[in-house]
Amino acid sequence: MRGLHVWLVAVWCVAQALAGYLLPGDVAPRHYHLKYTFDIDPSTNFSFYGVVEIELYVRRPTNEIVLHAKDFTVPEDMIKISGPQDLKTTGAKVNETYSMLTISTSSTMREGENYTVIIPFYGNLKPGLDGAYISTYVNKQTKLREYLIATQFEAISARKGFPCFDEPMYKATFTITLGHHKDFTAISNMPQESSTTDNALEEYFPWSEIGKTFLKKQSEFVWNSYEKSVPMSTYLVAFVISKFSYTESPQGLSTTKFKIWARNDALDQTTYASITGPKALSYFEEWFNVSFPLPKQDMIAIPDFGAGAMENWGLITYRETELLYDEKQSSFLNKERVAEVIAHELAHQWFGNLVTMKWWSDLWLNEGFATFAASVAVNKVEPTWHADRSYAVDSIMAVLNLDALESSHPVSAVIDDPKRISEIFDEISYRKGSALIRMMTMFLGDDVFRRAIKNYLVKYSYSNAEQDDLWRELTAVSQQYKVLTRNVTVKEIMDTWTTQTGYPILTVTRDYTDKSLTITQKRYFALTSKSVTSTSWWVPLSVVCEPEVGAPPSPLQWLGAHEGVDQEYRFEHGSEPNQWLLFNPDMIGLYRVNYDARNWELLSRALRGARAGAVPLLGRVQLMADVFALAWTNYIDYSTAFGMASYLQRERDFLPLSTALRGLAKIENVLKRTPDYGAFQKFVRKLIGETYERAGGLSQKRIINAQDLNSVKMQVTTSAWACRMKVPGCEENAVELFQKWMDTPNPDENNPIPLDLRRTVYCVGVSRGSVVQWRFALARQQRANVAAARDALLHALTCTRELWILAQYLEWTVSEGPEVRKQDAGAIISNIIRSTVGYYVAKDFIYERIADIHNTFKGQGRRVGYIIKGLLDQFTTQRELDEFLEWRKKNQQYLQDYKLSVEQAIEKAKVNIDWITKNRKNVVEKLREYSV
Repeated sequence: MRGLHVWLVAVWCVAQALAGYLLPGDVAPRHYHLKYTFDIDPSTNFSFYGVVEIELYVRRPTNEIVLHAKDFTVPEDMIKISGPQDLKTTGAKVNETYSMLTISTSSTMREGENYTVIIPFYGNLKPGLDGAYISTYVNKQTKLREYLIATQFEAISARKGFPCFDEPMYKATFTITLGHHKDFTAISNMPQESSTTDNALEEYFPWSEIGKTFLKKQSEFVWNSYEKSVPMSTYLVAFVISKFSYTESPQGLSTTKFKIWARNDALDQTTYASITGPKALSYFEEWFNVSFPLPKQDMIAIPDFGAGAMENWGLITYRETELLYDEKQSSFLNKERVAEVIAHELAHQWFGNLVTMKWWSDLWLNEGFATFAASVAVNKVEPTWHADRSYAVDSIMAVLNLDALESSHPVSAVIDDPKRISEIFDEISYRKGSALIRMMTMFLGDDVFRRAIKNYLVKYSYSNAEQDDLWRELTAVSQQYKVLTRNVTVKEIMDTWTTQTGYPILTVTRDYTDKSLTITQKRYFALTSKSVTSTSWWVPLSVVCEPEVGAPPSPLQWLGAHEGVDQEYRFEHGSEPNQWLLFNPDMIGLYRVNYDARNWELLSRALRGARAGAVPLLGRVQLMADVFALAWTNYIDYSTAFGMASYLQRERDFLPLSTALRGLAKIENVLKRTPDYGAFQKFVRKLIGETYERAGGLSQKRIINAQDLNSVKMQVTTSAWACRMKVPGCEENAVELFQKWMDTPNPDENNPIPLDLRRTVYCVGVSRGSVVQWRFALARQQRANVAAARDALLHALTCTRELWILAQYLEWTVSEGPEVRKQDAGAIISNIIRSTVGYYVAKDFIYERIADIHNTFKGQGRRVGYIIKGLLDQFTTQRELDEFLEWRKKNQQYLQDYKLSVEQAIEKAKVNIDWITKNRKNVVEKLREYSV
């Protein structure tokens, strides 16, 4: 197959390119003893001193030790090496381009022997969000500014923390000793073993004048040592030094000891995590049938954290919004998010930590599996939420959009430069990876899948693996139980999904003279002018026919990678000429389906008729996703899409409705700054008006069923759309609620707005108000002690229509002031970009301040990529795109680390422009027609 051949060639080319970026591999670490001491004092610029003793094994004779080091000083004359022969270091040099430290030795180290290298280092902590960094917060009780040290070493920032072999292949054990002022507490991956006041670095400190001031403080310091870790990659090493406190999980939920750490004044928000964490961990032990290998699991909420969370073994770090939950100030959706992220990170303790990818090309083995496994655990912990299907829909919808771009990338990504690594932490690695793992569980069966996964985890425990290793274990068990037909292996099937970019569209054409149909497959593109490639897939075909509704599902069939490409593939079915049939009703496969006009009409009639529920729930989701996407790309007419969508006025389940609204949001995005936006609003008002009222509306009454997640999501989503679409009374109710809050005594403690409706009410209140409302929201945001409440207000502040306020808010994102945290700056810029008024202000800000934006997000490369993608997603004219392309030429130095994101952004802008050119006039006519 051409697609697979191209991938293999690319892999070979990457191997050659990586030769310069990767460590040579002549020596490998066996064990690190890391000793670190920190002065958490602004007057010393947060100085630190450390030494790392690395036990090495020599794989090939060499007189060089090459490892990583960045952003600290290594005193060359203090490096020592010992081993079975008399050795001295003869020099140390740093390659700044690749962050490599090369230590030369006086004679050749012998193959098969063990050596120890001792490397002192020192420097100052920085306020960024990667490496070992300094974070700050204000204690709400004492009003004092406090500091803490946190780590974020994934993907290649352990080298900023200490000299190390900073590639996932180089697993080793770690013994860590941390020195700090006695007023602080330190935690790391493993339990604390001992504590002393003896200076663990004293023998390394005759560094002329270095550290003399620091040494004077040692009487106030304690030194904590932690148990030896299991073998792990450097990106999983973690420690936090803070004045936090913890909650212990209730006994009986897990055999592993759990502690949930947070700011002292946020400790009451840890209860939900303290229950959910051990429940999820215990279920994973059962589901994987592999015990958790560590004696404890700490989870800690960091005030400044770039990622959502990080799965460090035994010490998971979280952004506060992803771990803390307050019943009085966090919404139901916040609670769902906390459960999802906790489950995701705990799944990593097996997939990622116990078994680690060999190189970041297979990041999806970590992130895709953890994303899928999160739905499994949340489904167990919170069974009424139906996380298995809602998470699957979220993943599939995200993938279908991004992976329709020619500039997308394979799941098993080709990475020829470590700087590219951050860009593959995207929907493809997380969401597509998750969707493909779910697909495997469905076509192999849960029992076969789990047996193979256990074999895989046991075989590669404390080691590294790549996707072919997983395929072998899955194939072996599938052949043992004979679950795959047609003599095909898991590798043959899955390589078509993981090594190729994109996904197929199946064209299904029925022969109404008999019960047969034909199927063809080709790659689906969002940009209709793209040429068709010869790429093809092994596609699992599940189908439901109208007379078979309620009966046991028919056996799964396969469309082979060689079938439906050059000639049509014939398929038998059970529907009469006047009965519908539906492919992918369980959304097992990642593909779109286009039917002949008659079957589209039969499906549309079924949905609009009295028995819409006869079409399976996920089948309705698939139909809503496909009908709007295929109309967008001119496979079908918008009459089909709008006609089918009219049934949504009676839809009672959130998933089909939200999927349709995703499709409509793409139309809204390209019409919202045009004279035709009113026609779009009128159409949507008719579509969701009844559902909005039925769900509870945006009045002051409570959510109709506050304990049912589906009901809550229906009300939250329809309320947000209703206000935006100007449903009568919606904005007025929101303004009234916001004013009531402003008039409430002690508004920081008393908020009359229903929890789950606050994001919508806040945004409308600020948008319809003046600087008075904005400053009121800002004051509440700055005083809020619950991260979820701060996050909702942070979003609301971007809703203002006052240009000068938006300009000021944007300025804060790149300033060193306390108004905006670094972790929030990207979200603020992105939110302003998406608003109709803010777009113009944000575009000028990005064009003029790209240097400041680049510097602000150092260590968070993908944030800038998201900002650029958000900006170009708003483009609807060639003039806008041409302006950007000219600007890009002049600012390449700031964009070179985000090439993939920029390419995807440009293609997305072309998709919008293409749609406007081909569809705007026709679609507006249809909107008016279906609004009557």
